[in-house]
Formats: sequence, C-alpha cells, structure tokens
Amino acid sequence: MAPAWLAGLLLYKKVKTPAQRQRMLAITGHPAAPSIADIGSDTSLEIAHRVLRELGVTHGTDGHIDAPSGQKAGSDFEAAVKTDLRQSLSTTASYRTWQIGAEDVKHFEQYKHLGGLEELLADQPTLRVTLGTDYQIKPDVTVGIEDDRGRYLHAVVSCKWTLRSDRAQNVRHEFKPLIASRRGRTPHLIAVTAEPLPTRLASLARGTGEIDAVYHVAFEEMHAAVAASEHPEQQDAWNEIVGQERLRDYRHLAADLTR
Repeated sequence: MAPAWLAGLLLYKKVKTPAQRQRMLAITGHPAAPSIADIGSDTSLEIAHRVLRELGVTHGTDGHIDAPSGQKAGSDFEAAVKTDLRQSLSTTASYRTWQIGAEDVKHFEQYKHLGGLEELLADQPTLRVTLGTDYQIKPDVTVGIEDDRGRYLHAVVSCKWTLRSDRAQNVRHEFKPLIASRRGRTPHLIAVTAEPLPTRLASLARGTGEIDAVYHVAFEEMHAAVAASEHPEQQDAWNEIVGQERLRDYRHLAADLTR
C-alpha cells in the first residue's frame, strides 16, 4: 500500500476548455484530470485515474480545483519524503544516528574537499567559468550517518513528482557529479516518483548504474492499474523494470538503505 500521506498530495485538477472537460469525462468519469497525469496522454490519464481511485482520492472531481504549481507539488513531495524517511529509518535502524535533510554535499566526508574548491574559486571568475559549478551539489534529500569518524553521506534521493520526457534524464545529470567527485564510497543514489506512465518510468529505470533503483510511492496501486489497462506497451515496460528490480516499492526503501 502507498504511504498514508500520499493521498493528501493528490487531487483532480481543473482543465481549461469545454473540449478538455468532455475528454476527461470520457476517460475518468469526472470533468477534471488526475494531478499526476499528463493531460496530453490518454494512457497517462487512464492509469493515473485508476491509481487515484485505488487510493480513494475524490478531491477536485467536480472540476473546480486548480492544481498546485509544479514547483509547489514538487516541494511538497520532497518534504513528505524527508519526513517519512526520518521516521522510518529511525524505526528500522535506531542504532544509527540518521541525519535527514537537504544539505550541500560538501558538509559530508566524501565531498568536503568541494568546500575548499568553492573557496578557492570564489575570487576566480575565469576558473569558475572554465570548471563550471559541478562542485556545488545540493540534492533534494540527503541521508547522512554520523559516527566517531565524521559525517558520511549514506544516500541521496532525487524526488520527481512526475517524469516528463526531459525530466527523466535530469536525475542522471544530478547524480553524475556525485559519482565523479566523491572521495570514498559512493552514496546510494535513489529516485522516488509518483509518475503514472510505465514507459516514462522505464526511461529512468533503464541504464548502466547511475541510479541504484527507482522507487514508486504508489507501487501496488500502479501494479493493479497497469494490469487492468489495455496497453500492452505499458504492461511490458512495467513488467520489465519490476522484474529486473529497477523499479521497486517505496515501502522497501528504508529497509534497503539499512542493508
């Protein structure tokens, strides 16, 4: 089952035109669109509607509620994941000192040399242009562990409320500097999403190792929705990434991080 907080982030959002309202009625039975769906894709709308129905979401079905901006939806999602991980990790592995936040990685042992580089380049604009700003890395969610040796970055979580075609690759770009710049062990590199379209999930989940795995916050509801749909391409994509454990249930994330 999805975490209890997820339903509170979901709603049916108002659409702009009478033609869109008629289209939504035909697909979802409501004059509104699921907030995680791509309005341009009937398949996305159908699967997202099935997910919201499984979760008991009815807010906005009358078609009068404006969706929150993409930025607000994303920040609310990040905050919920942070709070959830703080609680679940402290319960799953209370013997460790967990530090959940959204810190610049230079504050952790594997990346503290980046702080020195930042200071060195502060008064060197030519060098800053030449080297870029890959040394300034502040992920959505950082999971730190502190012991007598220092603070270590145990995991980085990239939170993507949805995945449009361009956003899927952004996660890889976010993680590459973390791999290239580390001194010591690479932290777990995790993506968490509520994206309803399996082919878009596959575009992120497939790959050669920049990402440990993608975790879906409505995994069981998605599994049921995709199975009930009549879209073989989406079913094949879902079965592939789940079967290869590239897409995992968000409920397992805390346990996976303590192994």
